[in-house]
Amino acid sequence: MSAYNLQQIIKLWERDKLTTEQAVGQIILHLQALSKRVSVLEKQAEQSRRLQNK
Repeated sequence: MSAYNLQQIIKLWERDKLTTEQAVGQIILHLQALSKRVSVLEKQAEQSRRLQNK
């Protein structure tokens, strides 16, 4: 399942071209992607802190 960008989701939902369920599904896909990105950033920040403390 591919995700629309957030602007597309909003426009499609406003025009009744996405159901509420479809909009929520798309938003969940974006949350999943953001969660993965945050995890990577947190790991990088932790590694950076460890290197600075050596």
